[in-house]
Amino acid sequence: MNIRIFSTTVTFLFISACADSNNGISEQIQTQFNASSTGPINLALVGPSSWERVCVLGPYTMNDHAEKILGFKWDATGKTSIGSNDGIYVLTFVKGNEVIAYTEHPRNKGDFMKMKPRCLNREQANLVRQSDNDGCVFLVTNQQAIIQR
Repeated sequence: MNIRIFSTTVTFLFISACADSNNGISEQIQTQFNASSTGPINLALVGPSSWERVCVLGPYTMNDHAEKILGFKWDATGKTSIGSNDGIYVLTFVKGNEVIAYTEHPRNKGDFMKMKPRCLNREQANLVRQSDNDGCVFLVTNQQAIIQR
C-alpha cells in the first residue's frame, strides 16, 4: 500500500474517531443505573477524560435546536437517530466548541427529560434519581432535587 494513502487513511480514522458515537458511554451509565436503585449517576466518570461539559439532546431534537443547546452547529440528526427516535437521549461530551464524543442512551435507563439546564459542567454532572408513580426514573441535578423537596 502506498505510504501516502496509508497515512491519509490513518489520519482520517483518527480525526473521525474524535467525535464518533460511543455505545460504551451509555453502557457505563447503565452500569451505574443498575448498581443501585437509589444511587447517583455520576456522568463525570464516563466518556473521554477531556470533556468539559455534557449536553443532553431530547427525543426529536432537530439540528437547529441542538445548535441552541450546544451553542454551536453539530449534525445531530445526521450522526444519531435523535430526530426520529423517542426512546433515546443523546448525550454529547463537549470540549470548547466541539463534540468530542456522544452516545445514544435509552430512556428506560435514566430519563433526562426533567434535567435543567440541558448542559452541565463536569463538576455539576452528578445526577440524582426522581421516580414518578409510574416507575419512570428521571435523572436531575442535585440542585433540582433540593429545590423540589
